[in-house]
Amino acid sequence: MTRHTLLGCCLAVLMAPALCLAANDLLLGENDLAAKIEKDKNYQLLDARSAEAQRIAPIAFSTRYQTTMPIKKGLVLIVADTDAAALEMAQSIHAGSDCTVFAVKGGAEAWQRVSLNASPPSAMSDSFVIPMNTCEQGKPLQELKRNKPWLEPKNK
Repeated sequence: MTRHTLLGCCLAVLMAPALCLAANDLLLGENDLAAKIEKDKNYQLLDARSAEAQRIAPIAFSTRYQTTMPIKKGLVLIVADTDAAALEMAQSIHAGSDCTVFAVKGGAEAWQRVSLNASPPSAMSDSFVIPMNTCEQGKPLQELKRNKPWLEPKNK
């Protein structure tokens, strides 16, 4: 029994640095963050800061983070009050989804510095489809014609 416990503790000690390195891969510094958002303009920015911080200094193009919210596929960036909180949220989302999730190192201040130098995110889609029969020119399908003036209904 003690041999198995000792073996388990040794494995945990040996794996701890690897887990820390994997966690640090999810935490993006300003240079890495700038490279990511320049490469992929279609990202989802989640604001996981406190309600007070969100009210005082809102982040443009961000979505307020909630645990039950849908996460889009693709690149997801998380800004929180602390790096540890952002990293914890990134790990929890990363484990249960098929998207690439990163925490922003330095929080809202780092995001503001990076976003000032970056080109703005594309709010519009790259493509647009006009629905069929909505923009055709020519004779309309139906016209309103009034031969008589409008008569009010009579009350009995």
